[in-house]
Amino acid sequence: MTPDPGTAAPAVRRVAIVGLGLMGGSLARALKRLPDPPWISAAESSEHARDRALAAGVADRMCRLSSEAVRDCELAVYATAPDVTLSLLEQDREAWGPGTVVTDLASVKAPILERMHRLAETDRYVGSHPMVGDHRSGFEASRGNLYEDARVWMVQAGAVAAACERVAGFWRQLGARPAWMDADEHDELMAWVSHAPQLVANALAAALLERGIPSEQLGPGGRDATRLAASAPDLWTEILAANARRVVPVLDSVVKELAWLRDALDRGDLEGVRARMERTRAWREGV
Repeated sequence: MTPDPGTAAPAVRRVAIVGLGLMGGSLARALKRLPDPPWISAAESSEHARDRALAAGVADRMCRLSSEAVRDCELAVYATAPDVTLSLLEQDREAWGPGTVVTDLASVKAPILERMHRLAETDRYVGSHPMVGDHRSGFEASRGNLYEDARVWMVQAGAVAAACERVAGFWRQLGARPAWMDADEHDELMAWVSHAPQLVANALAAALLERGIPSEQLGPGGRDATRLAASAPDLWTEILAANARRVVPVLDSVVKELAWLRDALDRGDLEGVRARMERTRAWREGV
């Protein structure tokens, strides 16, 4: 049975956050804004980010190693890139306490769930994917309101009810909206709504670059359409490597639509283009 994201759960009092980039840094800031904030243990490999986070007062304990940060915590949140998360889960397993619940913020879930299966730790694992983000990265880009009213997709395959309730309650206290989804279903959806849009933005930016048009000459529409082209390549190549087989068919669909529009313009079928635009406008406005 799918857990009820509205189930009441006691507030988490001791939280570990591994990674203080945009996602982890924003999470720490959001937690410290609560009327009764939890005790936060944070891990960050970058000395510069650790110094900035300490200066901002977002952590009560700052560690270089994740295995140090997750000790004695009720909830361990891995806000790291997918490959890093997979490695750290294996590395930190012995450091988790008997009551530690583990979650992550990665936009691909099947590989992480498979790793937790292999570690025989699925009873404590509840995956989280907040539908938030920014083309900027690093602690400097973090902000305390990032998760407010955000949809958070959650996955589990064997987690005990108490673990599910703890993670769902954790997100609700930040003003987010948790909902449950199967890991494979989640990764398929992300291919459509997140991973392919990133590559479409890259493709448009590459075409503009090839034409010799500088970014400062873009109008508002061009800036909106290419905003994601400024995203961190290292992170995205990890995400795409984990979900490539699902992203390729989505790109095929986009190529098909672009080919139709190209051919319609070439043959002067502006009425067909207009009809396509009417349909997509209605979709975008939720009609």
